[in-house]
Amino acid sequence: MTLPLVVAAVQEDGSITVTVDGVMLMQGPIARDALGRVLSAIAEDKRSPIRAEVHEADGRVFADIITPLPLRSRFAPPPATSAVPPPVPAVQYPPLVEVSGQGFVPGEDVAVLVIVAHTSAAGNGLARAILEQERLPDDVRDVLLFGEVSGTIVRQGVRP
Repeated sequence: MTLPLVVAAVQEDGSITVTVDGVMLMQGPIARDALGRVLSAIAEDKRSPIRAEVHEADGRVFADIITPLPLRSRFAPPPATSAVPPPVPAVQYPPLVEVSGQGFVPGEDVAVLVIVAHTSAAGNGLARAILEQERLPDDVRDVLLFGEVSGTIVRQGVRP
């Protein structure tokens, strides 16, 4: 099998002529960075590899084999995605308020008043609640922790 020969000849004035197997394909001001895309397009149009030669005005010659992108069958799996995952947007957490107090019976249920949640006391009797500030009505200034077994009440301010 003989590969199609594509010759890109760079003239003294910078213009480039492109021939395919000796037949003029294009002539004119082709930008250097566009030459690679032109050669790839020719290989894809021919649906076969091509031998590409670039003849510089000073006499240097560069040669390469350009292969077309493979044609995908409609039954082929989709092309592989980038190994670099897209950036994950930062999670925006709501502002939180912590209310805590001592004196509860270990493990007892502790009501959080303005009742928006319940929590349990830890093994050392400490009860702790983490609240989303937006769940609290704007006029709430204090939150109570109420031990449902011990009757312990702890009051804590949540807004100045």
